[in-house]
Amino acid sequence: MVKAVKPKISPLGTDTWRVPGDRSLRGVRALVAALAALALLASSAWGLSRAAAAPKRIPVSGLHIMNYYPSDDGWTLMWTDYSHATTVSDFQALASLGANTVRVIVQPSAVGYPSVTTTMRAEFDDMLGVAAATGLQVQLSLFDQWGNYSDISGSEQWVSSLLQGMGNDNIIDLVELRNEMPLTPAAIAWAQQLLPYLSKVLPGVPRTVSSSGATGLAGVTALLNAIPSSMLDVVDVHYYGEPSLAFAELTAVKAESGGRPVIVGETGESTYGTASGEVAQARYFAIMAQTTRALNMPPPAPWMLNDVIRAAGETLTTGEEYFGLRRPDGTWKPAATIVREAFEGQAVSGSAFDTSLQAEANNGGSTLLGAWSAFDSADGLPVVTPGIPTPGLQAVCYQNTGGSTSDNPALEQSLPIFTSGQEVSVSATLQRTGTGFDQVSIAYYSAGGSYLGEADSPTASLIGPQETLSVSTTVPPGVAAVAINLKAAHQSGQACWESTTIQTPNLITS
Repeated sequence: MVKAVKPKISPLGTDTWRVPGDRSLRGVRALVAALAALALLASSAWGLSRAAAAPKRIPVSGLHIMNYYPSDDGWTLMWTDYSHATTVSDFQALASLGANTVRVIVQPSAVGYPSVTTTMRAEFDDMLGVAAATGLQVQLSLFDQWGNYSDISGSEQWVSSLLQGMGNDNIIDLVELRNEMPLTPAAIAWAQQLLPYLSKVLPGVPRTVSSSGATGLAGVTALLNAIPSSMLDVVDVHYYGEPSLAFAELTAVKAESGGRPVIVGETGESTYGTASGEVAQARYFAIMAQTTRALNMPPPAPWMLNDVIRAAGETLTTGEEYFGLRRPDGTWKPAATIVREAFEGQAVSGSAFDTSLQAEANNGGSTLLGAWSAFDSADGLPVVTPGIPTPGLQAVCYQNTGGSTSDNPALEQSLPIFTSGQEVSVSATLQRTGTGFDQVSIAYYSAGGSYLGEADSPTASLIGPQETLSVSTTVPPGVAAVAINLKAAHQSGQACWESTTIQTPNLITS
């Protein structure tokens, strides 16, 4: 689940070198590939000059990593349909966001095993040359889609074949033996053999192995317990859970890391191709960026630069193709601005939390409206409504809702708690046409996501005029995240929330 002189591409602009997926340009691409093949004849000399000119290797604390596949050539297709021109264009785009490292994933099945083919080694060298020319260094992720853990000698031969002559080349600043390696005895034994071998082939390059993001903290802990600390230089976390709970999980990982640097090597949220999904993705990266900043960690590495519209060797689940920061037409999504701010060391924009509610959008009856989502939608689903109560603006409205003693329909957004005893204050503007149980709440949650209680504003009392409801609280010990709830239960008419103010230390929300 990333300086030399380079062209500047605005993260808010459009990369129009070609439209990914436009098969009518295959003839042009074939010509480019043929010309690139001639250049690849000199790849060995290029590698020597690259190594001689390579800058000092970036320390782990300074990594700004972007995960990468071409939009129309994902996974093994990146190598079997390799395009020099696409690599140039895409590397320039990700460098424009402030990335200094590109994570490149290599599958033995695509490039040749146990010996990398001459053509594929030339393509690999070309990719490294493009990275160097763009001012990027590379995180290599090896043995993707790999399962032959009994073949130690073949694995070592493949590593040598791919990385021969690169021992003094600073273009590689991090090497990952295996992406999301299964934690089986065979895989662990294989890793314990290959990690020391990696240090011989690439002396001085930090080594890591990742576990599946689906296994959470338990997977990271199991990996750290299985691999000797002398073999694992960097703890690489892949995180795809609720972002407001990431602070608690990463704090726990750091406590178990034995002093080794911890990075978030993959994180992100699918946009599902919708406007509301893109707003939700921006919120996700804003929370993750502020979380790693609070923990003095490198910015999280987005999965990934591009939406992928054509992949090989992977079965993509629904929505998995939409994790990119760029749409298939090459235009940037809102999250690109958040990532650029994080990479450039800025405090990321609080607009990603959409406290004004002006970026929310109806999503075909989905509970996801953008940065906000619907809680207890069975008792009432919020609807983005223009012109109510203020002409020219929009509000999020509930009408004729239900509710119970345990659940009430509400517009909800979760935020992390970074400091024990943190103060949180919330105000929201409401206008309603009927009676109901309408209030603002700050709900407390544990690191495991368990509900721990809440603080509530007074219930709304006005019908017709706008009313502002407010609540402030000192967060009790043991709370990892809070959920801001704009409730509208048992509403006999319409209740519309228009704007919210959230104040909390260490977290920019507006």
